[in-house]
Amino acid sequence: MNTAIYNYLIPTFEPKYTTKYAHKSSELRSVVKSIRSQTQSSPVYLLNFTNKKQSYVLGVKEASMKLEESLNVLTDDSESALFSQKKAHSSDPEQVSAELLDAENEQLPSAFSIRVKQLANAQVNEGKVFYDTGKGLDAGSYQFKVTVNDVGYDFQYNIRKDANHREVIEGLAGFITKAKIGLLAEPYSSAEGKIGMRIESLTLGTSNGYDSFSLEDKTTDRRGIVSYYGLDRVAVKPKNAVFELNGTEKSSTANEFTLGNAVKVTLHKASEEEASVDYRPNSALILEGVRDFVSNYNELIGHSIAYARETDVPSKLLREMNGLMEPYKNELESYGMTFDEDGFLGIDESLAADAVESGEMQDMFRADSPMVLRLKAKSVAVKINPMEYIDKRVVSYPDTSKPPRGYSYISSLYSGLLFNSYC
Repeated sequence: MNTAIYNYLIPTFEPKYTTKYAHKSSELRSVVKSIRSQTQSSPVYLLNFTNKKQSYVLGVKEASMKLEESLNVLTDDSESALFSQKKAHSSDPEQVSAELLDAENEQLPSAFSIRVKQLANAQVNEGKVFYDTGKGLDAGSYQFKVTVNDVGYDFQYNIRKDANHREVIEGLAGFITKAKIGLLAEPYSSAEGKIGMRIESLTLGTSNGYDSFSLEDKTTDRRGIVSYYGLDRVAVKPKNAVFELNGTEKSSTANEFTLGNAVKVTLHKASEEEASVDYRPNSALILEGVRDFVSNYNELIGHSIAYARETDVPSKLLREMNGLMEPYKNELESYGMTFDEDGFLGIDESLAADAVESGEMQDMFRADSPMVLRLKAKSVAVKINPMEYIDKRVVSYPDTSKPPRGYSYISSLYSGLLFNSYC
């Protein structure tokens, strides 16, 4: 065996093994027993080991290991298994959506109903409007106070000589926003081509039933900047969200809240109808695992088809895989997985998602399902002895009249298998 070809080719296969199913002493013992049994019962072959054959042998070995790994992920029945993953589902996502934060949390509420009666909104002040180039207040220093959620902030703003309304409003808006006190101030234009200032609180609702913020002049020797530009004029009052949770009216200062530290609920619009929130299989995560299975299965098929075309010899492995999957084609098709004429497996995302939601996909990939058992057995056989699937000449058969003999790792002389990836 030319090990250089293995070292050259192995990076191209990008194995995706995880430590969850690797490095177990029991697996090592199983591999050694399989190799010993293979060695003791197999004939001695004469091989013309070309680069194409080496590439094919290594390719199907890697693909079979990936296929077994993806099956292990899908058939895992632990609490953290793929099919155990849940998501929160809303019957009316336009009214309310939900995100499951911690499915294992003891405070996770059971399925619940919710109806949004009113969304929370921020307070908005809109000042008076003036022509851009007009001039108003005299040059000088102007003091004012801004109170946000009962916390007061003192400001002082200087107006230079000959500053027009646009310059004052733009400068003052930036001054307030950059103070980072929970307000966003910005100029706005009216239909008449005039300019004013709009101030909005960055938080929604109100904790005390009053305005979220207020502005007042502190300048005493002249007209104040707040009253002149109308910065204290409330255009939109702050409101809390109001909703019914399982028929009981609740309120929130925001349109997003958490139930039991386990479910994040987001309110989107008011409605006259109730929405129900329950928990369903996380189809996105599960479909990712199914796609991984399909990809690894097709990789195994692809190596077999390519080798058959290069050597003009029908693929034994392809024939066996087609025969293995034939009894399950109709069932797989109902779950959105179909085979093309070459034997490649395709997936219809919509049908597959429906099968996940109904639980049928999980039944298909049970650890004890006939399809899974046959696929796992075949993947193990291929990874242990991929040399079975290339043409070779028998030199001699084992003498069955005598006790079997053979060294555990003798098959590496034929297959070049290095088992460090999974034992």
